[in-house]
Amino acid sequence: MEAVRQVINSNLLDGVITLPKGFQNKNVEVIVFLNEKKSIMPVLTKDSIDAMLKGSVTESLVGALPHSKKSLDDYRSERLQKYESTD
Repeated sequence: MEAVRQVINSNLLDGVITLPKGFQNKNVEVIVFLNEKKSIMPVLTKDSIDAMLKGSVTESLVGALPHSKKSLDDYRSERLQKYESTD
């Protein structure tokens, strides 16, 4: 079986694979083998996600907030002002 081996800095793997904290900022050896088995992970598309959400509670929430240029911090401060008084 053919393999590829290379020593690289672990920071290059950020976002690709989760590594233990002890591996951060250190050289690691990466070994790559060809996987000829069929993937067991389903390929997700927008249509397949929409189909899964169809009729769900999540679907009813879509559009609950009008699209605006407000950030989450804007919404948060708006709510804090509204509810800061307990009278």
